[in-house]
Amino acid sequence: MKKTTTLLSLLAVGTVAMAQSPRMSLYEEFTGENCGPCAATNPQLDPILAGNSNNTIVLKWQVAIPSAPSSPTSLYQQNKTEIDTRDNYYSISSAPNGRQDGQSQTVFGSASDHPGYITAARLNASAAVTSPFTIVMNRAWNATFDAITVTGTITASGSYTTTGTNLKFRLVMAEKEVNYAIAPGSNGETQFHHVARKSFPDLTNGTAMSNTWAAAQTQTFSIVCNLPSYIWDKSEVEMVGFIQDDANKKVLQAVLAAAAPLSNDAAAKSAALPAITCSTSLVPQVVIKNNGANAITSMTINPYVNGVANGAAINWTGNLAAGATTTVAMNAITGLTAGSKTFSVNIASSVNGSTDYNLGNNSTTTTFAVIGAYTANTTVESFSVSTFPPTNWILVNADGNAATWSRVTSAGSQSTTQSARYPAYAAPEGDSDDLILPPTSLTGFTAVKLNFDVASAPYSSVTPEDDQLQVKVSTDCGATWTTVYDKMGAALNTAPFTTGSFVPNATQWRSESVDLTAYANKPNVLVKFTATSGYGNNIYVDQVNLTAGFTSVKNIDENFKSVELFPNPATTETSVSVNLNNASDVTLTVVNNVGQIIYQTVSALQAGSNTVSIDTKAYAAGIYNVVVASENGSVVKKLSVVK
Repeated sequence: MKKTTTLLSLLAVGTVAMAQSPRMSLYEEFTGENCGPCAATNPQLDPILAGNSNNTIVLKWQVAIPSAPSSPTSLYQQNKTEIDTRDNYYSISSAPNGRQDGQSQTVFGSASDHPGYITAARLNASAAVTSPFTIVMNRAWNATFDAITVTGTITASGSYTTTGTNLKFRLVMAEKEVNYAIAPGSNGETQFHHVARKSFPDLTNGTAMSNTWAAAQTQTFSIVCNLPSYIWDKSEVEMVGFIQDDANKKVLQAVLAAAAPLSNDAAAKSAALPAITCSTSLVPQVVIKNNGANAITSMTINPYVNGVANGAAINWTGNLAAGATTTVAMNAITGLTAGSKTFSVNIASSVNGSTDYNLGNNSTTTTFAVIGAYTANTTVESFSVSTFPPTNWILVNADGNAATWSRVTSAGSQSTTQSARYPAYAAPEGDSDDLILPPTSLTGFTAVKLNFDVASAPYSSVTPEDDQLQVKVSTDCGATWTTVYDKMGAALNTAPFTTGSFVPNATQWRSESVDLTAYANKPNVLVKFTATSGYGNNIYVDQVNLTAGFTSVKNIDENFKSVELFPNPATTETSVSVNLNNASDVTLTVVNNVGQIIYQTVSALQAGSNTVSIDTKAYAAGIYNVVVASENGSVVKKLSVVK
């Protein structure tokens, strides 16, 4: 099941009180880094779980459903033995899937075990079942912050007996929040909550408990929990304990020892840069938080572009109180070239002249794109070359999700098998990514069009999703954008609903044409496709053609007294004679018979007669348009080349 769209009404649930103690309920979600439905469910589920933190403790197991992520740093790969053990314990066969106190969600009113059915009322229903036990649990870091000692006492609220030796106290180390710069799996998720990381002493056996208890009987425990090397952020480590009866898998009581600060802990929270820039030098802003118990008085922050040091480090001094944040203006990063970039910072391991005991949160990364020179080449792109994005194109994927624009070889329009695809089938709802065409100069043109082919389909026939494709244009290097094409949902779709990942056939494409004449004669034009996921199905774009030409009515700049070509016809060279009333910058462009710009130059011409030479040795025999343009208009002359 890709997603759940309908919630059934809460069923009446009967419970039998076995003791007088209130319960902390345990909610376990089985979710996955390669699971598209999980990525769509979690943003709706997490706020509900957070709203019930007074009576519900959460553990999330990142299972290998529908497949295991290949990245060795994925949450599944780091703890796969235990995750598989827990998965098999409940016989979980689909994801996302949920258990409330070790039981099916249906016991508490859900129509199925899909977490999309979870509501606050259903969480309250499981927490309302009284428990035969209470648990008091405490935690303490060791001196080097690489182990936690968990101590506690279990107390019976009344007499209690279970069968055999099935009663276990289980202790699980979790991370409250884990953030990746790039999604570890294929579903695009980069932020994870309450992730189960390691059990102590082990998940299967836990800590054995007696099967018979008298009222007020107690059992104490003290467990040393060494942190696994794969823990990302020590400040997010929380300990979850629970009593479970393996005979029926019911969880009888749960307890949480929340995350606790370390002494010295500087955390890089975020870095700010413009998403798009035309500058080769930028000054990043970085937010640093003091996650530790001690005030921070000194630290060193190192900047990197694409993993290579760029710009001088900041040796920060001050007084940053525990829990406080500060924004640091970095030194300029320089020498930026065109293309997509990553900017990152890393706080050095020495803080306050001593050790930062939590290096997992010392880095943060953001992406940005540098726009290169605006050239007069019009764009013709069929995605036939394996390089993606194509040369001089830019992909803007601000959140780093793996579910973004890519080249595919399974579908194409006009008898091809290649195209660009945005996977709304897997991208979280609301995710939005840009694919920007090469920067273009339209100086000298009076007619501009963008032609492309599109294919799209919804996932569901019951509640079709509103996946969206837009075309936007900017003339100020991406500071502002104007939407010139906007279709979503039914208006965008070219095929009926498809419950699998949509791959269009030859008949499921539509040709689109967008008039961009309003941007004719503009020197700096950016055009982009923006895809936004409604968590529906895939969007494909192919045969992108940005063409520029001339209309029958020419806008002639009165500053041009005369424009002539000689010799014409030409063989190896021709000269353009331009006579101006006043000095002006003039753009000279040569366009072939299929609308492609093959040459362009900008010259500062003086009042009176000027001559600009054009080398035609490499030109094929034929007729060419020579466009002589200023910002106020243009003159077009025909040039014949003979060989």
